[in-house]
Amino acid sequence: MKRIILIFACSALVISSTAALGQSRQSGRLYEVKRQGKVGFINRQGKEVVPPRFDDVRGAFTEGMARVQLNDRWGFMDKTGNLLIPTVYEDADDFSGGLARVMVKGKWGFVDRSGRVVIPLDFDDADSFSDGMARVKSGGLWGFIDTTGKKTIPPLYKDSDDFREGLAPVKEGKKWGYVNKKGLMVIKASYDDVRPFSEGLARVEIDGKKGYIDRNGVFVWGPEKD
Repeated sequence: MKRIILIFACSALVISSTAALGQSRQSGRLYEVKRQGKVGFINRQGKEVVPPRFDDVRGAFTEGMARVQLNDRWGFMDKTGNLLIPTVYEDADDFSGGLARVMVKGKWGFVDRSGRVVIPLDFDDADSFSDGMARVKSGGLWGFIDTTGKKTIPPLYKDSDDFREGLAPVKEGKKWGYVNKKGLMVIKASYDDVRPFSEGLARVEIDGKKGYIDRNGVFVWGPEKD
């Protein structure tokens, strides 16, 4: 009987803690509002936290920062409305892994949360960091950099997708395969279309048939036509 009561008490404590955590997250959420063409934020109680003063806001708060626009230029503010990174960029994306991609004069690079440019704006295109790597484009081809800006995989590929679970899809010629973080083609480029890995499997297409492969490139299901 005591054991049953103890189990019940522990379960109640877990449920209570989970509910409290959820309420805490909700209470910290901010909601976008617009007045006279300007954008600001209110909290869950309707209190104005950030007075409407921005021309636009893109996306939600990510890693405590939100993209805001003034005079056709983008920067970042925190949840109190402090403009931590000035609105000087022609384009910008959400923070990921402590870095955000930004663009000026058609060239992309990365800034940290203080606004310091940690990876120079040298790339023709770039994507946000995923699994510690970001895909970047130079000379019409895609490669990858790490968070220090080191070109760990040179721009060799016609197309690519994000790293997930240590592997990234890359397009070599007309076919897709997968490289690891050392740039080795660990799954041969033999597929017409692919998706990033998720929980150890990736969806691929070959000759109009779709299936799932494991990290060794072995089909665990399919390929079959839809």
